[in-house]
Amino acid sequence: MRKRFTPLVSAFLLLLCVNACDDHGLEPPSQGISGRITYNGTWPDTTEWVRVAVFKNLPATVLDIPLNPPLFSDTLPRFVSSYDYQLDVPPGTYAWVVLAWKPFKKFAANQFSGLDTLGMYALPGTLDQPRAVTVPNEGQVTGINIEANFARLVPESPILP
Repeated sequence: MRKRFTPLVSAFLLLLCVNACDDHGLEPPSQGISGRITYNGTWPDTTEWVRVAVFKNLPATVLDIPLNPPLFSDTLPRFVSSYDYQLDVPPGTYAWVVLAWKPFKKFAANQFSGLDTLGMYALPGTLDQPRAVTVPNEGQVTGINIEANFARLVPESPILP
């Protein structure tokens, strides 16, 4: 014989579900960084994508990047004047938050070949001095704003692919 739930038990279960499903649903609260990217200049037609990249350590040279691989955001919208982003990253201190730009390449060695820097989270009053950010165990660090400037892009070589 089946037992029926009483209205009191049903109400209790509903209350448990409501408490478990606060403003972030059943998923754990996100942690990471968020801010606004402001683009200055004209978007090149050769733009394949832009993404926020977060490095634990500041690479001394390009050769150091494989030893310190960044965490990348998804591809961000192109041909906009600004964009509010959010990137979930594990807790910890990150030395370099940068906006990476990738051109279309016919003969790319990999999906990250030809990357360039459009801007970074920088020390106040500077555009080129990286500013570290510490992500706590819970919650978003807001105000990680990036000024992107297309004039920073290195012109493509007419000789190299």
